[in-house]
Amino acid sequence: MAKSNKKEHIFGPLKFPDTSSKTTLETFAFNGDCMTCCILCDSSFMLPEQKDSLLMHMFKTHKFVIADVDNIACLKSYADYWRTRFAEKPLPYFCTTMLCDTDNGSGAKEEYFLLSDIVPEDKLLREGLQKKRLEWILDVQAKERETPISRSCIMCRLHFEGRRADYFTHLHEKHNLHLGSPENLVFTDKLLDAVENMMEKLQCIFCEGYFKERNILKEHMRKKQHKRINPNNKSYDRFYVVNYLEMGKNWQEVQDERDEPDVLDDRTDWSDWEEENVEPKIVCLFCDEGRSNFEDTLDHMSQSHGFQYKDICSSYNLNFYQQIKLVNYIRLQMYNLKCSYCDKAFGIKKELLVHMTEENHYKIPESAVWDQPEYYFPTYENDSFLCHLDDTQDEGNNLLDADLLPDLRQLVIP
Repeated sequence: MAKSNKKEHIFGPLKFPDTSSKTTLETFAFNGDCMTCCILCDSSFMLPEQKDSLLMHMFKTHKFVIADVDNIACLKSYADYWRTRFAEKPLPYFCTTMLCDTDNGSGAKEEYFLLSDIVPEDKLLREGLQKKRLEWILDVQAKERETPISRSCIMCRLHFEGRRADYFTHLHEKHNLHLGSPENLVFTDKLLDAVENMMEKLQCIFCEGYFKERNILKEHMRKKQHKRINPNNKSYDRFYVVNYLEMGKNWQEVQDERDEPDVLDDRTDWSDWEEENVEPKIVCLFCDEGRSNFEDTLDHMSQSHGFQYKDICSSYNLNFYQQIKLVNYIRLQMYNLKCSYCDKAFGIKKELLVHMTEENHYKIPESAVWDQPEYYFPTYENDSFLCHLDDTQDEGNNLLDADLLPDLRQLVIP
């Protein structure tokens, strides 16, 4: 290359593509198709579909390798920049050269070129593209917050119009379907489309297994606690802002860093440290006594009230849903100061408990009284007793739409 009379710099100021047009902005998206030329020739490839083909072409044809290519925020902009720079200076000026054995077995060496962020110019470019993409992602998220959503719930027939945050809150509170915090979500329409498409194909969104009927799928997702997306499916990463925050780090790596304990001073005395017990108490169905262990609560009910919960469930062959209704019925009766067996009302709870003891009314009435749909819903917002119900007896029974049930695994007595 002819020597220029202009003063050369190790690296000059970086210039990013104009981001004023929608087409250019889309190149920063994971799913924005764009035509990109090879850095070293005029061969064209469609990104992201032909990303691997582009990299293989550069490796085989030009013996050129880009280090940590998956960490580059926008490969098109990165390629366009270096295509211009390589037209000005030869590869060895920017790249690390490596000698590798040839494939023909002759023992000869071939020279390969590695472009990495060891070069200050490359590092600055990567950081700039990362920052530019994050700015665009936050702009997209802000526009989604301002734009109301209008679509049917992917779990029930409710047509929802309003804020997207309220839509995701509805999914969480009404269906126990947690897709993430609204503050961390972006491209929400595409996320909902992806989840809805899996549900329509009768595919579990967590384990990704297929089922014969929608009710069976819902029952599976409820019992297995699969009402969340598969954290190991990388195709979901594009929907979460946390994956755009730091170059080369996904949500798992960021979370692991946050979960690491601080380095403790060896001189600090921690001998009097006592860990706070945050486990919710499992409260008796009849009185205010609570235990941290479910079996201990059942023992208390047996000894103090003569109520053999497991024996009752077994003798009446109560399935999971009937247990839910029974527990919620007893809770509501006790809250209203009424005997759960004879429905007699009292002024204070002490009189009610005395009555039930003297009349031996710590037992359940006929099923027509409590086996009603209204008792699917908990009396208390957080009832940890419901979290320990045995559902082994309802295998093979008629399947109930799981949407009618509350979020049972997050109920704790306040």
